[in-house]
Amino acid sequence: MKKILFALVFTLSLNLNAQWKGTTSNDDQRTMMVQRHMDLYPKNDQSQLKNLFTKESTININGVNLPEGADDLAEAERMHHKIFKNIKFQVGANITSKYENGQIWTHVWAWWSGEGKKTKKSSVVPVHIAFKWDGVKATEAYMMYDPTALNNEIAANN
Repeated sequence: MKKILFALVFTLSLNLNAQWKGTTSNDDQRTMMVQRHMDLYPKNDQSQLKNLFTKESTININGVNLPEGADDLAEAERMHHKIFKNIKFQVGANITSKYENGQIWTHVWAWWSGEGKKTKKSSVVPVHIAFKWDGVKATEAYMMYDPTALNNEIAANN
């Protein structure tokens, strides 16, 4: 009985893993759209966000959904530039994967850096962003990073 149960669980796990197989690209339209925003962000230019997201898109930063999606993200990015200078966004990898289960995701691994205008502290923060696509619009985005430097600079500005 244990062998049968083990075989069943093993077979099911193989099937679950198989759905995440797919093809990956770093020069497709979605990857380039994301890259365009990553290039514009250090210039305090949020114009590409309207091309990435719909009004209904869900954007989650460190486990918190932004109520107004891309509008809130644009405002947060403008705030970064109000309290930091010399902002850079160095992309280590930006790839889009089309999976057998039909999902399409773009993943960005990068390093954000900047100097607090009040604290004068320089910070380098690793960032991971994941975009889930429906056609050529991201319907979901997840941004993960250590917010300590940002929170410290916000506190210094209050």
